[in-house]
Amino acid sequence: MKLVIGKWAVAVLMGFLMLGCSSIRARTETSDKEWTVYPGIRQDVKDMGGLFSGKSSDPVWLKGVMATIYTVDLPFSAVFDTVVVPYDLYRMHSPKYSGQPRESSRQPSTR
Repeated sequence: MKLVIGKWAVAVLMGFLMLGCSSIRARTETSDKEWTVYPGIRQDVKDMGGLFSGKSSDPVWLKGVMATIYTVDLPFSAVFDTVVVPYDLYRMHSPKYSGQPRESSRQPSTR
């Protein structure tokens, strides 16, 4: 009995660890110039679109499994992306990441 409970505990733990993975993956794969808000949701939708667009040569059963994972991940990505919106906005508008000089650091020209 303990072995069955242990297997279920591992399965549930792995499931919770996988949730929100599109948000993390989207943030690690996105360059600074392409940074947007809610990248995890965009990544989920993009991946689901890629599954059913005919570009993927994966078996149908695997497409079903991946679509299920993306669908389950979508609300968790939405929650995670909502929590980190302030960071996303900072990252989008910060001169450190955007490569643009700050307004206050520009020196007026004397010529």
